[in-house]
This record gives sequence, structure tokens and C-alpha cells, in this order.
Amino acid sequence: MNSNLPSPVSGGSEMENSREENPSFSSDLELWKGFKSGNNSAFILIYERFFDSLYSYGLRINSNEELVKDAIHDVFLDLKNSSKSIGDTDSIKFYLFKCLKRRIYKELKMWTNLKQELASQDSFEITFSHEQTLIDKQIDLEMSQKINAAITALSPRKREAIYYVYFEGMSYRQVSELMELSDSKSARDLVYKALKCLRESLAFLPLFFTEFPH
Repeated sequence: MNSNLPSPVSGGSEMENSREENPSFSSDLELWKGFKSGNNSAFILIYERFFDSLYSYGLRINSNEELVKDAIHDVFLDLKNSSKSIGDTDSIKFYLFKCLKRRIYKELKMWTNLKQELASQDSFEITFSHEQTLIDKQIDLEMSQKINAAITALSPRKREAIYYVYFEGMSYRQVSELMELSDSKSARDLVYKALKCLRESLAFLPLFFTEFPH
């Protein structure tokens, strides 16, 4: 792969220098505007900050690691080439998630029937990690396994919705855009249905899922 993008895993001097030269950005919007104004350090910071999240997210859409890496590369290359024309955003992760999902779908060349495939396959895996179980001290390993089993039993669409909300902290409006739902209410209804299924499976709802987004 030939590009001028930094490597997310290398400890090269370009990244080290970017950290030293990076000005302080107090918000996503400020960081984004810095990137749009041509600040290369801002661009590298965005790449470093969000690569891991994008990679993890991409693998939930498609398990082909090389395809996901190539799609992320293309997303950032497109950003760099169109920095003067793109609009502002106050949530860089949300913006990048949208770009990556679109890019992966395009790479798969399955625009027409991909939604059907995602709905019918056992896709979009979520694992309730040990760190997350510590939110509720009463949840032991056995209960954590039961929670994961209940999450796995959800439909892929329900898993995707609660992933965005509870694992990525996105709003219902953002969920509706990422999942191409009609509006925020549709996203909220989908999340509530997922939580209802979890509650019925477990006979309780873990604290992790009791804080509702805006």
C-alpha cells in the first residue's frame, strides 16, 4: 500500500514529532478545523486517535482484516485530498464511522443486498468485557458470560444499535444516520427493543445498559 499516511503501529519519528508539535485542541470541532486549515499535525492526531476504534468497528462490519485496513486507508486519503471542501463536525468519530461504513460497503460491491445480508447473518459481534463488568461490582464471571450470551442472541440490527449507543456513546440521531433509519425515534425504539430482549433473557438489566443517551 503506497501512501503518505502515518502507520498506526509504528513508533516512527513522524508520529513522535507530531506529538511534540501538536497544539492543544480543546474539542473535536477545533481539531477538525485545524485539520481543514492544513495543519498536518492535526491530521496525524486524528489518524492516531481514531485508527483503533475504526479498525475495531470495521471488523464488526466485515471480518476481512485487509479489506478493513484498506478501507480505513482510503477514508483518510479521501479526507486529506478533500480537506478544503468538507464541512465541519463536532464528532470526528461519528463522521469517520459513517465514511468507513460507506467505504466498506463500496469495496464489497454489494450496495443493493448488503442490508439483507447483514440482517440475516450472525454479524456485528459485541463482547461485554471484564472492564465493563466492573461497572457493577455484583457481576461475576459467570454473569458476564450470561450477559454475552444474551447479547449474542439479539438480532444483528439490535446488537448494532446498542453498540453505537452504549459502547461508542453515540446519540439516537447519530445511530439513525449510521443505520439509515428514518429518524431518532426509530433508533430509540430499536435500542429499547434490544434492552427489552436483554431484560427478558437475564431477568434484569445490567447497570451498563441503564443510562440512556440523548
